[in-house]
Amino acid sequence: MSREEAKARVQLGTAAITSYVVEMGVDPKLIELASSYDKDDIRYLSASEMAELRVTNVAANQSPAMPAPDARQQAESTAVAFVKDLIEHHGDNDDFALAQVQASYARTVDYYGKLTNLSSIIQDKRNYYHRWPERAYNVRNDSIVVTCANDRCMVSGVYDWVVRSPSIHKQEKGVADFSYTTSIGPFPKIIAETSKVRS
Repeated sequence: MSREEAKARVQLGTAAITSYVVEMGVDPKLIELASSYDKDDIRYLSASEMAELRVTNVAANQSPAMPAPDARQQAESTAVAFVKDLIEHHGDNDDFALAQVQASYARTVDYYGKLTNLSSIIQDKRNYYHRWPERAYNVRNDSIVVTCANDRCMVSGVYDWVVRSPSIHKQEKGVADFSYTTSIGPFPKIIAETSKVRS
């Protein structure tokens, strides 16, 4: 096969694996870490690395013997971690970022006030990533507000962002307010999203 076809197949395979990893609740940085080693190398994860990458169900700062928090606190902390992770991983390379979107959003989402299907959301994100190949996002932890009721959680807050396009020598940065609504469950999904850049 041609080099272009081989590259496309590798990208497709990487996106599929990353999507599965994200759906299982594991941090996609695991795939980035694995990709950084040669095929003949072996890299063992420490217990703390497995906890940080969410390969195991024990938090990095929690021993297995500690009692679990109540259901509401658990739902809130899961929703916050899920949304924060999603926002900050928008800064990954396009394949990883789009795989995370595919795994994290419901089939239909209230997307900036309009009911939108997942394929349209992916295309919107793809266009944005293409326009701004270099992106970084940092959620302000002290700004986060979360409320959970019935079968959903709403997470809102503020993040700092910077985007660059080296090909046109352009950079933009600023602050944005965000609000995501997620379903509650072992594999949460985004069911509503909105954000607004502060002037």
